Amino acid sequence: MVSPRLITRQREWNRLATSLASEQELAIDTESNSRYSYRGRICLIQIGTAESAHLLDPLALSDLSALGSILAEPSITKVVHGSDYDLRCFYREYGFEVKSLFDTEISSRFLGVPASNLGSVLRNFLGVEIPKSLKLQKSDWGKRPLSKQAIDYAVADIHHLLPLAAELRNRLTEVGRLDWIQEECNLLEQNARARVEHTERSFLKMKGAGRLSMRQLAVLKELFEFREKEAERRDWPPYWVIPNDVLLFIAKSPSTPLSQVPNLSPKLINRVGQQIEAAVQRGQSEPEVQRPPLSRKTRFQDPDVESRLQVLNQWRRDKGATLGLNPALLWPTPSLERLARNPHHQDTELSPTGSPEIRHWQRQQFAAELTAAVQDAARRFPLQPIPA
Repeated sequence: MVSPRLITRQREWNRLATSLASEQELAIDTESNSRYSYRGRICLIQIGTAESAHLLDPLALSDLSALGSILAEPSITKVVHGSDYDLRCFYREYGFEVKSLFDTEISSRFLGVPASNLGSVLRNFLGVEIPKSLKLQKSDWGKRPLSKQAIDYAVADIHHLLPLAAELRNRLTEVGRLDWIQEECNLLEQNARARVEHTERSFLKMKGAGRLSMRQLAVLKELFEFREKEAERRDWPPYWVIPNDVLLFIAKSPSTPLSQVPNLSPKLINRVGQQIEAAVQRGQSEPEVQRPPLSRKTRFQDPDVESRLQVLNQWRRDKGATLGLNPALLWPTPSLERLARNPHHQDTELSPTGSPEIRHWQRQQFAAELTAAVQDAARRFPLQPIPA
């Protein structure tokens, strides 16, 4: 691969896009500034062919529609490592959809590698080492000009993707799993549009929120929503506005004067103190926030259901050990839970029109074995009759 080209002029991109449209396979990666802005945006797009590498600067170009056409062209395979975030960003920012995806990260997991980050996968399958820099990984990719170190870092992520994809395809074909990957990649393509991030109840996921009362959660909700609006207005990451630990402290102790709140600086109080106090007042007067349902691990009260689930999980663990794969890849946990609760509904659960969580390849490969495991679990721990 020759030295990379940094594309900052529209005419240059237009010429390159015409050339790329005739390729059969492209390596794709992106760099974003999500650590330095409210929503984050794509700040660099890496595109690789078998002979060349191109760094597309979306901050300098006015029209990227040709890229959307290339990404959506089914005759061009797009090779990406860990594509979920890239696909969602392409759709969220530009409305671009990706077709004919081949994800090397997912492919490596279906070959049983213990670590699926790009560096480990390249080392395991190609014997290649690439330089990785935590500083560059966390840097603000929206800043210009890009340093030589940043350019080298960005190119390294696509330099070996096409030969890696070829090696992974060969190995997947040998073990009969290439169709599995194609289905997984098709689902990623379809889900990119649906996986829009919603923040309405994101405050419940904050570390420590689970220990708050329903009234304290109401205060946290109002503080969180204020912070979201302020972060969007300033185009800052939310934690730049107010750190999570400060929000949690105020929610727990809403009567504490702001001047006594740990890690809440006088400068911050001067800037948004009144808004914080208003959010606290709203949280104390609004309806309490009801907690979400208990997690799957704690919501089974029937010991027979739990015992049947253990049988099904053991089947999955044993199968994973036989195939050398993470058991979670073989069958979705929510489906096993439904079968543990209602083993007599197995025909419905395993039918082609059953749960959308279950892949076609999973039904094809494992439905018969899982049916036997469900029947075994039902015999050992039968459903109790409902009292009249």
